[in-house]
Amino acid sequence: MAVRQNGQRSRHAIVARGLRLTAEGGRHRASIGALAQALGMSKSAVHAHFGSKGGLDAALVEAAAEQFTVAVLRPAGAAPAGLARLAALCEAFVAYAAGPESPLTPGHRAFGRGLPLAAETRLAGWAKQWHQALADAAGDAAGRGEFAAATDPVQVAFELAALLDGAARALDDAPADDVVRRTRAGVDRLLMAWTAA
Repeated sequence: MAVRQNGQRSRHAIVARGLRLTAEGGRHRASIGALAQALGMSKSAVHAHFGSKGGLDAALVEAAAEQFTVAVLRPAGAAPAGLARLAALCEAFVAYAAGPESPLTPGHRAFGRGLPLAAETRLAGWAKQWHQALADAAGDAAGRGEFAAATDPVQVAFELAALLDGAARALDDAPADDVVRRTRAGVDRLLMAWTAA
């Protein structure tokens, strides 16, 4: 039992460090060798947890998706249905993407191209889940009469996702405070445009 718990702790530590390295420099930076060196482990010990770099990549995408769910989707999902939930999703995304704890988002360029199939499939599912959460909240807002009559909820979700995903990418190159301020202003402007009668 103790051996299994130590193994789980080791795996958790590897994934946590891997997420940080991925957020800082892309998934190629989170190599088995780099993780072994950073954690004072042998390469074979790290490899034993995942079987391959592809297995490690899949574990990192899965962990990033779960972290995003806990930090963004669940808290925002507690907001009242409709416009309040849509605004909460946007705000939670912005706060998370600009935060210090490996803020990997579904469209983050750190994952890059050439992921193994399992990781690529999970990443696509994660992105779909995020966009669906926006679309559902926008649909609820439209159904509750919180948007102007001609507003298309799918278009609302598309535009917000594009703005937020772009903001997450901008955080790699621009001051976080500026990106956060401009993103919040963009979200507010879009929401005001759609709620105008």
